[in-house]
Amino acid sequence: MTTVLHLQLFGGLNIEQNGAPLSGFISNKAAALLVYLAVTRQRHHREVLSGLLWGEMPDADARNNLRQALSNLRKLVGECLVINRSAAGLNPNAPLLIDTEQFASHLKAADTAKDPVAELQTAASLYRGDFLAGFYLHNAPAFEEWMQGQRARYRGLALHTLHTLTNAHLHKRNYRQAIETTTQLLNLDAWREEAHRQLMLALVYSGQRTAALAQY
Repeated sequence: MTTVLHLQLFGGLNIEQNGAPLSGFISNKAAALLVYLAVTRQRHHREVLSGLLWGEMPDADARNNLRQALSNLRKLVGECLVINRSAAGLNPNAPLLIDTEQFASHLKAADTAKDPVAELQTAASLYRGDFLAGFYLHNAPAFEEWMQGQRARYRGLALHTLHTLTNAHLHKRNYRQAIETTTQLLNLDAWREEAHRQLMLALVYSGQRTAALAQY
């Protein structure tokens, strides 16, 4: 049976295999290793991977921990991995779904769509929160730096998407949808003044003047 992996990285970490939650990771770092290989979709030298997750340890200990993590992943998702003595990565032919890639795909489609609203709406629905929100590794500053970079990138894309989507809804007089998208935007960035103005406009145009004044 072909193994299908589904990684949901927005709003936390959820990994499914053939529709069922994937468990059995020996540590959070083993799960982080799978995430890194999946998101980058590249093969990486073992030295890079051991430094990413165990860079605070002596080299021998870091290499040993990497071997154990790769062995664990091989047992869990063996056919999805390509591992040799010098490098490791995901099998490029393995069925893999990642919400970050789906998000980016819908944004790309919106760039060329005659009416991009549907693509933007789907992208916005995929963004359930920050990249790996609440996920933490002890003594892994290199992974933390990479994770924070991904988090900032996707948050920026989500804010821009919601702003664009709200303007489109206002232009089409879809005020209920404009209120929903602006509320989602403000949940991400409560100090975004332009979003507050958009929300007030949507509330006024939808006849909710009292709510608009309260927003002010």
